[in-house]
Amino acid sequence: MTASQARSVLSVLPENQLQWHEHDSQRDIEDLYCLAEKLMEFSPLVGVEGLDKQLWCGRSLLEPQSILMDITGLDSWYGGETALAMSLQRWLVRQGYFGCVGIGGTVGQAWAIANYSKRKQVPDWMLQVEQAACTLAGMLELDPRFESIDRAQPPGEFFGSYPIESLRLSIDVAAKLHRLGIRRIGALLQLPRSSLTSRFGPQLLERIDQTIAARPEPISVRHAGEPMESIVDLEHPIFEMRHLEEILEQSIHQLCRRLESIEHGVWRLLVRLAIETTTLQYEHSDTPTARAHLIQLGMFQASRDPEHLLWLIRGCLERNPPKLSKQLGIRQVNVQAAWTAPMRWQQHELFECESLKYRHEAAKLIDGLAARLGRDRVVSASLLSNPLPELQTKIRPLTGVRVDGYDQSIERKLRKKPIHDFRNSSGIVPSTDAAWARPSYLLNEPIEIQISAHTSGEPKQLRLAPEHAASTTPRENASTTPRENASTTPRHDAQIALIIAAYGPERIESQWWSGPTLRRNYFRIVLESGQWWWIYEDMNTRRWYLHGMFD
Repeated sequence: MTASQARSVLSVLPENQLQWHEHDSQRDIEDLYCLAEKLMEFSPLVGVEGLDKQLWCGRSLLEPQSILMDITGLDSWYGGETALAMSLQRWLVRQGYFGCVGIGGTVGQAWAIANYSKRKQVPDWMLQVEQAACTLAGMLELDPRFESIDRAQPPGEFFGSYPIESLRLSIDVAAKLHRLGIRRIGALLQLPRSSLTSRFGPQLLERIDQTIAARPEPISVRHAGEPMESIVDLEHPIFEMRHLEEILEQSIHQLCRRLESIEHGVWRLLVRLAIETTTLQYEHSDTPTARAHLIQLGMFQASRDPEHLLWLIRGCLERNPPKLSKQLGIRQVNVQAAWTAPMRWQQHELFECESLKYRHEAAKLIDGLAARLGRDRVVSASLLSNPLPELQTKIRPLTGVRVDGYDQSIERKLRKKPIHDFRNSSGIVPSTDAAWARPSYLLNEPIEIQISAHTSGEPKQLRLAPEHAASTTPRENASTTPRENASTTPRHDAQIALIIAAYGPERIESQWWSGPTLRRNYFRIVLESGQWWWIYEDMNTRRWYLHGMFD
């Protein structure tokens, strides 16, 4: 969104409705690949655009943003390319997406049309939807956001008015062309081809051929080749879990043998249980009533260990078993490796070397926890460059998708060596102030307190707000963590306390580009009870808050 469009949004929406959210690139990538999988109902060959190591001109993020589909021979099923594109657009609207569709003879042509024919108008359309001036479906009726290459017109003439950024050039190549006054593909095609490689490198000529001369470009599809699955059709339905476990064990071993033959491991596993009513229940009906029970597993690393996979499936069945009865039985068991990846290494001995120690066992543990508790509950913390204490860490799931769509490297997560091993060194004595720079316990939400301060601004007396007194007092007979003890948790009897000493202030301000400016003055205070608290004064509202406590 441009600056003018952002100002127009801010002028329309009330201030209390504005919310600032940090861009989550990991979630964007996962949503894009999930959308690519759903689009397989239109074409069996669907992939996400591949990226170079360098950022393309016209892009602000080094992330995939387009989905590629091979629709060769599929237009006749829909009544033509236009009908196919409109069906795709209506499907995207039902999913809640804005989409710009381009159809061309090659990947380069389709990419240029989709990204530089209708994409500039998307922020304006989204703004109208946000202002409730029009709906997604109504916007689609006004403009279908679709264009295809004119077969009767030569590609050089069709793309002559397109900017050179539509060729997916690197930033330095585009900058050289701009210095020469070349901003359109038509002007670029007037230059002699023999001089392009020596002046701009081999990438420029390759991109021109992919867009203009119909040079073929492959699509890295999501699921290529024969599907890796095992289907068991039962003559008679089964009604007990022990019979299901026997079938699952046979199917998993069969699937792992097929994966071993191609040296792949499963990264995403799907188990579908087709449940049908018995013959007595539908003898007066034409067809039986069918339903399905689905199990989806995402791996931390590619695996083809049958015991490992069976252990994960049993955990899902224990947590969410299929509803079986005398009238409902399982008629079909389908185990599918929806996503496979090459095995980066084979199984090694546990104590072969220090770098491999506990690596596989930790990966299995993470897989099991993610399958039982959910992907969003098995997380790791990473540090962020943010001055506000509550925003200096970010929680990310351990299992996820990289930019290229493959599994995240375990070597980076589990084999990263520490910078220094303090076990083999002498004790390190920190400075006097280092131990008290930040509290050991930070509250999830700061608690408002009442402070009476000296004329200099230093706090001298504390009064805890009554509505927060109960929430900060540990209940009797309740198990407490080491940080929820009497020395660190505020008590009900500490609602009014004299501050013996105060150290500060320490000014902390938010970054100007992250939203409204937050200015705080932090103090480390010592109470009569011996507790050390970390409090701050909001310089905008002049209110005081408790933010942390020291052990």
